[in-house]
Amino acid sequence: MFIAYRLALRDVVFFQNYQFDHSPESVRTRRLATWGGAAIIVALLGVMAIITQSWPLFLMGVVLAGVYVFVFPQLLRANIRRMTNRMYAGQLNVLGRRELEITDEGLVARTEEEESVVPWETIDDVTVLDRYLFIYLGARAAHIVPRDTVMDGDFVEFTGALRRRLGARRRASPADPPVIS
Repeated sequence: MFIAYRLALRDVVFFQNYQFDHSPESVRTRRLATWGGAAIIVALLGVMAIITQSWPLFLMGVVLAGVYVFVFPQLLRANIRRMTNRMYAGQLNVLGRRELEITDEGLVARTEEEESVVPWETIDDVTVLDRYLFIYLGARAAHIVPRDTVMDGDFVEFTGALRRRLGARRRASPADPPVIS
């Protein structure tokens, strides 16, 4: 089973946003930074209010912390596109035409410059969305297959064949935790 598609920067940005919203590590870090930052604002302005005996200063800290809790996650999301653009600048070989092929040895990944085989046991997870297929090779790395840019092959058939192949591997080694979501 084979699929060819074109990967664009917008697809990588979508993946980064998806990770931002769904990765347990990202969610945990974002919550800590958001609520920790708000607590620091309240604590600092609270101490200043006690020292100066100015309770309006404390109320200002509470309001400022509330604004921070609302605005900070939005600023992080806006930063994703900028950081992704910076990270992929000059690395155009990551974008463009890509091919994936399901073989007995693993998932063969091809670009115009290289070919590699991803052994089945190194694929951690597969996530299928309406417009994307993410084949996770770790917590932060994935093959991103955008449905709307498939040039050769069929998105639904490839996804089904990939799931069947991974399911067969999982049944062969029941000690492994399930990885298909």
